[in-house]
Amino acid sequence: NGCVGRDTLPVFPEDHEGFESSLFLAGEAIRFMLWQRGGFGLVLCGPAKLCEGLTAAYSKGGKYEFEAITMPKIFAVEWTVSTVASADELPVAKEEPVVCGKVADGCRIAFDLGKSDVKTVAVKDGEVLGSLETEWDVTNPDPQYHYDLIVKAMKDT
Repeated sequence: NGCVGRDTLPVFPEDHEGFESSLFLAGEAIRFMLWQRGGFGLVLCGPAKLCEGLTAAYSKGGKYEFEAITMPKIFAVEWTVSTVASADELPVAKEEPVVCGKVADGCRIAFDLGKSDVKTVAVKDGEVLGSLETEWDVTNPDPQYHYDLIVKAMKDT
C-alpha cells in the first residue's frame, strides 16, 4: 500500500561504553515496528558501526533472522536491508490507519502468537467466555508441532 514507517532514535557514539545498548535498543525498536506495521525491508541511516550491526542482525544467521525470513513470506517480496548516507535520502513517512471491524455480534475465537506463548480467547456477543495462555516453543522446527499446539489451544479455550 506504499506505507513507510519511520522513526528516529538518539544513540551513543561508536566509541562510547553504551554503544551496545544503542544497538540493542535500535534492533528491538525495529522489530516492534515490523510486527506492529509489517514491512519487507529496512533503510537505515546513522553511525556506520550501528548500521553494520543492524544489517547483520536483520540478515540470515543474525539475531533477528526470524523477522528477516518471516516478513518476505508475509509480503511475497524479497527482504532487503540498505543504508543511506543522509537522513534526507530516507523514504518519507507515510502511514494509513486501518480500521478493523467493530461489530462484536456473534461468536469469535482469536489467537495471538507471542514470543513464548499462544494466547486464545473465545467471545460471544462481545462477552469473553474464556481465555487461555499456552506455553509455546517457537524454536521447534516441526510445523506439525505448531499447528497442533495452536489448534489444541483454541479447542481448549
